[in-house]
Amino acid sequence: MKLILVEDDPFTLSCTQDALTEAGFEVLPAVNGTDALALLSDTPGCLAMMVDVFLPGRVDGWEVARRARRDQPDIAIIYTTTADRSEYERQGVARSVLLQKPYGLEHAVTAALDACKKVE
Repeated sequence: MKLILVEDDPFTLSCTQDALTEAGFEVLPAVNGTDALALLSDTPGCLAMMVDVFLPGRVDGWEVARRARRDQPDIAIIYTTTADRSEYERQGVARSVLLQKPYGLEHAVTAALDACKKVE
């Protein structure tokens, strides 16, 4: 199962990537929105994207998810953020999941597995 992981914090990226890899995911990491969109266009067949809402640069996580869903309508989207739920309700794409930071790695794995089951 291919999953694009978009996270600008190196520690969070590394730990989450390790946990998802151990759970059987092929994790494709990106540290900003531009890199995430490049991965998305270069990697057909991704089942999921776990994306931090607040990213450096001009493309934030909300925009990354909107473009991902536009290009791959069935891709599972898991947002990670410290923002409150109201922001997610205003900007999140339909059929997505919100994972509040700080999250436990087991929660990240469960969210990814559950989201992918809905896509397969």
